[in-house]
Amino acid sequence: MGTTRKGINGPFRGKVGAVIGSRWRGINYMKGLPRAKSTKRPPTPKQAVQRQKFVLLNKLLHRIPGLLDIGFRQFTAAATSVNAAIQYNFDDAFLNDEGNLRLNYPALKFSRGSVYPAGEEKAWRESDGIRVTWHPKTYGVGGSFDDRAYAFAYCPTNDIFMIPAPVMRQEGMAQILYHGVPVGDELHVWLFFSDSFGKRASKTVYIPLSDPPTP
Repeated sequence: MGTTRKGINGPFRGKVGAVIGSRWRGINYMKGLPRAKSTKRPPTPKQAVQRQKFVLLNKLLHRIPGLLDIGFRQFTAAATSVNAAIQYNFDDAFLNDEGNLRLNYPALKFSRGSVYPAGEEKAWRESDGIRVTWHPKTYGVGGSFDDRAYAFAYCPTNDIFMIPAPVMRQEGMAQILYHGVPVGDELHVWLFFSDSFGKRASKTVYIPLSDPPTP
């Protein structure tokens, strides 16, 4: 903004081209018009996919920071556990059907680390919840009998996570209760372990629902 005592050819007020003349406290001013804001370019197809990936992951994962704090504890020195989980899942946790991007639930990872998983993981429905089992004695190879087992489920139909308290590895079983919450036909179940101090975790294992074992 410039000032003038006599104007360009004398004082003036109002807009002249790209210049506005005005007067304040006996001083004549000239100022240029503000630059028009440039319109944002529409995102490229690749950028649009990247943004949609972030939205889908953030919507799901930001609701379970407590679980991710355990699963990604070793990777939070420079990021939150939610951001660490988003970064870890960003490339592989999606299905793209003719431009329809959606989460690939079996590929989702809620933990990362060197603790040994279990093996022989199974899950099936019961009247009041989901029963999850695993081999209880797969410790001694990067694991311990008192590791904590985190078994949990998600129902996309009702957008509900069911996360019970952890149990010890040696129990070989956990129950995910519905607590009266209606759940749809689609349910996804995962399991991971952490050490007893909650400092290290295992990878996440996706467990497809199966028929209950015969007595």
